[in-house]
Amino acid sequence: MTTLTAAPRALTVTRRHPLIGTEVRGIDLSRPLDGAELAQLEEIWMAHPMLVFPDQAITDAQQIAFARQFGELEVHPSLAHRSSAHPEIYRVSNVDESGEILPSQSSAWQYLELTWLWHSDSSFREVPSKGSILHGIEVPPEGGDTLFADLYAAYDALSDAAKARIEGLTVRHSHDAIIARSAGLNARQDKGSFTELPPVEHPLVRRHPVTGRRSLFLSPHTMAGVVGMDEQAGLALLDELTAHATQERFVYRHRWQKDDVIMWDNRCTMHAVMPYDSATRRRIMHRTTIVGDARPMV
Repeated sequence: MTTLTAAPRALTVTRRHPLIGTEVRGIDLSRPLDGAELAQLEEIWMAHPMLVFPDQAITDAQQIAFARQFGELEVHPSLAHRSSAHPEIYRVSNVDESGEILPSQSSAWQYLELTWLWHSDSSFREVPSKGSILHGIEVPPEGGDTLFADLYAAYDALSDAAKARIEGLTVRHSHDAIIARSAGLNARQDKGSFTELPPVEHPLVRRHPVTGRRSLFLSPHTMAGVVGMDEQAGLALLDELTAHATQERFVYRHRWQKDDVIMWDNRCTMHAVMPYDSATRRRIMHRTTIVGDARPMV
């Protein structure tokens, strides 16, 4: 455990996992940070790409204000999951805004269920997101945990031969690929309303613009293939790398408590929600997503 001091208070930083998943206490996310606090928190974030802030009973407006200190915010392409009061809030929730649990056969739920697949937020954009902040408002008594994979460590652990094999490869990412992964959504005429986004291409190995470290860039629910490779061979390679990156040694499992706020760097991690009884158990999470700085670096 390390205590770092910044005026006017100290932050306590405690690892929950050897590689990824770090708890931060001594900060109130409901109020603006001063320059020293913001600089310190950014330094901690770059060293620990997935942060947990327990006991943060913040409003949506306060969450938006906190997130904006790190950059502009995205508005998610799925219209059904945007907050009607705050479009910057993406409602990762099986409960609609009237308080009713979404029917399991609705397009809104079938789309949200795809968060159970490994992914990196907004990998389908030409400039993928910088990071995301998620507030646990209602959490089920069991299930619904979130898994985070450290893609720095996953890349570092590859053999030299494996690194050479994937060097310079480019992957197609598509928002339409997300919908295609749901048998329910794919079979229905009404797939929901989305802002149209064309497919994009990103490097399979990227370099972080701040730390300079290299990592895999994987987002299995949006990846549609490897440019220049046979479709099946490309998908097989991506599946192989995903299996490697999601080994237990690279993954932190976050067991939610009410008013946990978590913050992660989308440039070197991916995540997935663990299944839960979504037909009877309420799970309400509100996410803000920080706009990326630039296209991924090689």
